[in-house]
Amino acid sequence: MTLRWLLSEENVFDITAVCNGALSGLVAITAGAATVWPWAAVVIGLVGGIVYIGASNLLLKLEIDDAVDAIPVHFANGIWGCIATGLFSSASLVQAFTGDPGIPYFGWFYNWSTGNGYANLLAAELLGIVWIIAWCTCLMGPFFLLLKHFNLFRVDHIEEEMGLDVSHHGGPAYSRGDVDQDKIDAMKAKKESIA
Repeated sequence: MTLRWLLSEENVFDITAVCNGALSGLVAITAGAATVWPWAAVVIGLVGGIVYIGASNLLLKLEIDDAVDAIPVHFANGIWGCIATGLFSSASLVQAFTGDPGIPYFGWFYNWSTGNGYANLLAAELLGIVWIIAWCTCLMGPFFLLLKHFNLFRVDHIEEEMGLDVSHHGGPAYSRGDVDQDKIDAMKAKKESIA
């Protein structure tokens, strides 16, 4: 919240950033929850908040519409959580979790402390990230291309301008007095002509 306040031009505390920052920390720690110590979980969660702010600002800069910041919370912090697992997983916790006292796969930082720089778990996490992105792209890419081909990917531009609250729920969500009745009538006429 403080970071969002410091980076904003309005200098206003943003409750959405508070909620999404907390969610980001939770998403980030999910991958390694069983294999990292509490101090590492705090570090992972704090970095998750920073990752959220950075990814959210990047979406704004790229003009990608994500009304609830789902991409920064889940995608960016899911990636960070996997990387953090490869960095912070404790040898003793990995061994206790797997039940294998001889398992050599633990976080890169702990490998450094044993005198070697093996990054087996980190490499596995990075490969997993690439695999998940490839799987989702191959599975959902054709679906989105079909939606785009049949013009079902976006709502009508009048509906977009008016807001989906007006077109789908019969009225604006907020009483700001900025709803143009002519546009509502044009939208209703267009819907009636299609039906």
